[in-house]
Amino acid sequence: MNFRRAGHWLLELVVPISAFASTHERRRYWGNLPVKRSLKLFAALFFVLSSAAFFADLLSSGKYSIRGVLIFAVALGILHVATVLAELRRPILMLVPMALIVVAYFTFVRLSNQNPIYLSPSARQRVVFDSVGLFTAMMVGYRLFLSFSITEGLEHVQLQTELEFAHAIQTTLVPTVVYENARLQAYGRTVPSAAVGGDIVDLVVEDGVVLAYVADVSGHGIPAGVLMGMVKTVVHHGVLLGQPLPALLDGINKVLPEVKEPSMYATLSAMRFDGSSQPEYTSAGHLPMLHFRRSSQDVTHCSIEQFPLGLFPAATYASDHVQCGPGDLLAIVTDGMSETCDANGEDFGLERLAQLLREHAARPLSEIFQIMLTAVTQYGKQDDDRTLLLVRILG
Repeated sequence: MNFRRAGHWLLELVVPISAFASTHERRRYWGNLPVKRSLKLFAALFFVLSSAAFFADLLSSGKYSIRGVLIFAVALGILHVATVLAELRRPILMLVPMALIVVAYFTFVRLSNQNPIYLSPSARQRVVFDSVGLFTAMMVGYRLFLSFSITEGLEHVQLQTELEFAHAIQTTLVPTVVYENARLQAYGRTVPSAAVGGDIVDLVVEDGVVLAYVADVSGHGIPAGVLMGMVKTVVHHGVLLGQPLPALLDGINKVLPEVKEPSMYATLSAMRFDGSSQPEYTSAGHLPMLHFRRSSQDVTHCSIEQFPLGLFPAATYASDHVQCGPGDLLAIVTDGMSETCDANGEDFGLERLAQLLREHAARPLSEIFQIMLTAVTQYGKQDDDRTLLLVRILG
């Protein structure tokens, strides 16, 4: 296997254009790329490889006619581009332009029709040295550029495409939550990180029942975005069926293992409001919900110790109720908020979020969100999605 790799490396070094289709993945990529979108690449190949004609004329001290050099340069450029096209489409056809390159070279060599420019021996040696150095530097640079384009360059393009697609998924599936009825107000938003995680903030209304929840899917990129869409779909379907929170989580937990990678999972925290003074809540491996009580001006943690969703299909889930009064605030955050670190590696933590909630509880929900987000942003750099859902009890 090492000899085979060494052979490929040597071939690509001696014949750089062979790098375009040296692997199946490269051949498929360049083969599927429309010719019109490759015009700049082929133009670069034409000019780089046609320079061999000027190199040959320089070594010969200008014994070829200018017209002959130009014709040879154009022929070399066209034939090398034809070689690459044949290599990408039908490799067997490469033999034709490669044979024509050899014919063009020997024809050019025999077409000398003028005397070379006289140079002293030392000047002749210097011209040869400079010519070989120039041509070698040009070809090595061309080879390194080509290597970057077909390896790191392609990987970067693929990564950027994946990130853009994942951002599009997240933007579509996770719009800002703004809701109000006679009993409550809700505001929630997620601020995605550069890596694109899988945070969901959502609110569903069905037959007078309001379900507000936050979920955090493990991982980043497209897999996390796809799983995020699946979680949201199952939640909405469960709400339409009128499922209580435990049954809703049981259903998600049984569905996810069949549609995800084994190591992936989702945490979730949800609140269900049906008009009573004791809204129902549940949690699956998520951070505690913060409850600001206006009557006592304190913040308590509401939590149920349960497994994340999608790890153990046999797990079962329960819910609880919390006593709320007018003016109370309920807040659910993801670890992108609480686990933001400062320069010393210390987390922002739930207690700082609780303090902010206590100090600004009377403000509009959108302002509270921005205050908390600004505090976290100033505390440390963002490495994960930052999501916050706020619900105020009106009466």
